[in-house]
Amino acid sequence: MWTNYISDKKQWLAIFGNGYAPTDLNISHAILRDNAITLKLFSRMKDNSYPDKWIKNEYNEFSFDLIINNATTLEVKNFNLCGPLELNINKNNSEFEIKATINSLCNITCKASGIFINNIKAYNNDGAI
Repeated sequence: MWTNYISDKKQWLAIFGNGYAPTDLNISHAILRDNAITLKLFSRMKDNSYPDKWIKNEYNEFSFDLIINNATTLEVKNFNLCGPLELNINKNNSEFEIKATINSLCNITCKASGIFINNIKAYNNDGAI
């Protein structure tokens, strides 16, 4: 489970507990700055395994930033950030190996020294633009 490799899990654990990894992820946008990559990810809420406050407020979606810190390599094939995301993270010695596949077409791979989660937020997505 890729969430096992989050460097500072306090916020994640406080909201989701241990052993939860969203399976229905999409990328809202990506930011490349210096040697860090920030992926703004979102997921639809499908069941009742979320905080009571989220369920009470009838939130149906949540988002968070996945920060890939000190990236040493980045390779993108068939660039397209639209569609479902499959995320795999492994650790090899002190380096993380990240592989993201978007819509079964776009493949992103990189190596980095840290993985962080930030800005976890829930909201009601009514489909309005």
